[in-house]
Amino acid sequence: MASVCLFHSREVLGLKHGGFEERLDGILSRAVLRLQERMRLAYFRGDLIEYLGKLGLKDEIDEEILARESLLELQDEAVLTLVKKIRYARKQGYLRAYLEQVNMLELLYLEKERERGSKRLKSVPRRHGAEGEKKASEQADRERELRLQRFKLIK
Repeated sequence: MASVCLFHSREVLGLKHGGFEERLDGILSRAVLRLQERMRLAYFRGDLIEYLGKLGLKDEIDEEILARESLLELQDEAVLTLVKKIRYARKQGYLRAYLEQVNMLELLYLEKERERGSKRLKSVPRRHGAEGEKKASEQADRERELRLQRFKLIK
């Protein structure tokens, strides 16, 4: 119901460029997911605060939250700050430069490719038979062995 009201309010306000907002929403949602993934990796490596500093988000986050170093709280604050900065960059006309600064420039091109190529996407044929299953299981075994080599079991 709320989305219907928002849609009607856009029509009432006469926003002609709804496509720009929809495109920006797509970029924002993918940027949020990418930021959360990268923050999780940095957290488990012990570099989360440094990573936020590299992105320029550390200064915008409350120092109490930074001191606690809680991943969930930092993710919430960082996501809100990133969305605010992306919207501001879009409004000021330097979205491409800002996405390049935070190392997410590919999100802009992913959105363009999705718009252009959505009609030309072809389904991938599935492989049937034991040979495909055997290759998949061998690959899974190799990946499992690699993971076990990377991690040491501490007793």
